[in-house]
Amino acid sequence: MPDRIATDLLRMARNPVSGRLRHESSLEVALRAALLAEMALNGQVVDQLNSPSLVGDEPTGDRIVDAFRRAVGQRPNVIWLRWFRHVRVDRKALCAELVDSGRWEARPGWRTAFTDAKPDQVLALGFEAKRVATYDRAPADAREAVLVVLAVACGATGARPRPAAARRDLKPIVDSIDDRTTQKIVVTASNVIRRARRATGWVG
Repeated sequence: MPDRIATDLLRMARNPVSGRLRHESSLEVALRAALLAEMALNGQVVDQLNSPSLVGDEPTGDRIVDAFRRAVGQRPNVIWLRWFRHVRVDRKALCAELVDSGRWEARPGWRTAFTDAKPDQVLALGFEAKRVATYDRAPADAREAVLVVLAVACGATGARPRPAAARRDLKPIVDSIDDRTTQKIVVTASNVIRRARRATGWVG
């Protein structure tokens, strides 16, 4: 069974030399988008009047996704944009899960860093993401399309974050996602990252 989009994205964002996470503030927005997009692709959430609306109330068995589903259910009619606030909690939960499962090992030091138990797997993920982002091949499915667009937007591939790419360079990849709600999530997250970077003097 494949990992969550958010887990793949987080593993890709780890610098293989330093072990630290690249562009954390942009990454955290992208991780929230990845969780929401996966829910949308799985038919668990839809766009309703520019807000997420849950479909069904059955738990998925995924602890992180189910916790987030409960949060969405408790806050109806909150617009998509506001779901990209207070996103650090997702990154912390996903990192803790990887450490607890033995897939990551936390490195001692003044800045949090990690060692991945299967670095070759992550290198392969990054290589394939770059192939899709440069149109060397088409995304295998909507899940990979989401992963690639968010990875480019937040800089998980090792380059600088390029959030505007979702509306420009990677628009055909976004358009290939056969779910309007998922498209809205990815584009909204990219816009949030872009505005935040503009506010701090960065553009992309």
